[in-house]
Amino acid sequence: MTEQRFHERRRRDRRKRLLRWAGGLGAVVLVGVLVWLVWFSHVLGVRDVEVEGTRTLGVKQVRSVADVRPGTPLARLDTAAVEARVAGLPAVERVEVRRSWPRTVRVEVTERTAVAWTRVDGDVRALDRFGIDYRTLRQPPRGLVEVSTSATDPRQRQLAVVAAAAVVARLEKDDPDLLKAVRAVEAPSRDAVTLRLSRDRTVTWGSAAKPEQKLKVLRALLRIRARGYDVSAPEQPTTRQ
Repeated sequence: MTEQRFHERRRRDRRKRLLRWAGGLGAVVLVGVLVWLVWFSHVLGVRDVEVEGTRTLGVKQVRSVADVRPGTPLARLDTAAVEARVAGLPAVERVEVRRSWPRTVRVEVTERTAVAWTRVDGDVRALDRFGIDYRTLRQPPRGLVEVSTSATDPRQRQLAVVAAAAVVARLEKDDPDLLKAVRAVEAPSRDAVTLRLSRDRTVTWGSAAKPEQKLKVLRALLRIRARGYDVSAPEQPTTRQ
């Protein structure tokens, strides 16, 4: 190899090293810029908060509780914290918060649906399928049954209401025609749910366990003229004249 060719080769190698170094530096700078844009700048900051799924709640109310500050970098938004704040609204059963790039936050709300009502300190309160009383009503709603309990201990009272609401929700789902015949639901305890039917008939349902089996047995028993039907032990149902 001549001296001239040797020097040319060294220059080529030097240029390659410089290009690699420049390329690496450029990549680092680009990554840094992207990190800054996404995590720290307001370029991809929150501009809009869209609320979906509300029925009784106001969109402004949900936005206020969500407390998503405009300009917050979308990537740094704590969606779990936003969900926790919105879930604190009594009427909210479930909430999901999602980022919608480049600058939008979507809050999807599923509100509780009343399956019955109950009285709490004289107020008429809506009950959802989980037995949670979540809203005060002006008057008993048409088409919904009253759930009552004689339990005085707060814990036992709640357990009784939860069991009664679960029974009502099951009837609403699997046999709405039968539910129309229910005039009231009483639950002295969670293991003693009783349905008051039309024509002065009574169904001793018992606990909320085995709902499918109990409902199947009850449908058969209702073909018999009786004043009382007991399906609390569905393997050994009874009737009372």
